[in-house]
Amino acid sequence: MITKSALILLIIGCFYIPANGYSSDLPAGLERCSAMDDQCVAKGVRHVLKNYAKSGIKDLGLVPLDPLHIKKMNMGKNANSPVSVDLKFHEVDLVGLQNANIKSVSGFSRDLSKPIELVMEVPEIAVQGPYAVEGRVLILPIVGKGASKIVLKKCQIVAKLKFKAVSKDEHHTFADLIDVKLLINPAHVSYKLEGLFNGDKALSENMHVLINENWQDIYNELRGSISEALSLIIKAVLSRVFNKLPLEELFLDV
Repeated sequence: MITKSALILLIIGCFYIPANGYSSDLPAGLERCSAMDDQCVAKGVRHVLKNYAKSGIKDLGLVPLDPLHIKKMNMGKNANSPVSVDLKFHEVDLVGLQNANIKSVSGFSRDLSKPIELVMEVPEIAVQGPYAVEGRVLILPIVGKGASKIVLKKCQIVAKLKFKAVSKDEHHTFADLIDVKLLINPAHVSYKLEGLFNGDKALSENMHVLINENWQDIYNELRGSISEALSLIIKAVLSRVFNKLPLEELFLDV
């Protein structure tokens, strides 16, 4: 349920020290890496998280990551699922990415032939902001809209990005992001949804007991929709960033 969106946006920050003048006056501490130096890349991701998660890097198109603001995220009904809901979020914030622990980054190559994989652990991620829901959870109908806060504890996140190299002129090649896949495994999820059942307190309390006691089953049913929604958000954000600088500016050995 996160988006966050854009966890993978972190991986680009480690490359942005210019070689030929595409960008200038970049923040100190960002190190250009060889294409297949996974340890260097992971170090750069950690640096970006620690120093720029809250501010972003405007010149590079790197948006603030904590909180990460998401204008819209929708998940549609699945008639074959015991959790069949039309769930919509708008103008919500994803909080907690600054505290992510980068476990590994792998798969970079000069020709972008391999998927790039980022593995990270985040102690807590919270999604908070307006929501609307209508559908069925297990055996009960659900309807409501209002403020929400959904907290995911001890998240293990694996993100895979697939690129292809695109030559735009004789000397410059860009990374075209063609696919993003996310896998998010929390140790626990809690839900707080204001405005359920038009404010009916008894019905709202019963639904909160149901969804919080059965959080694992509910998350498992929503996992595919969550992954798809967040992957699309990340792809849109990253495509804009990778279109700004050629590979020759990102790697030492391209």
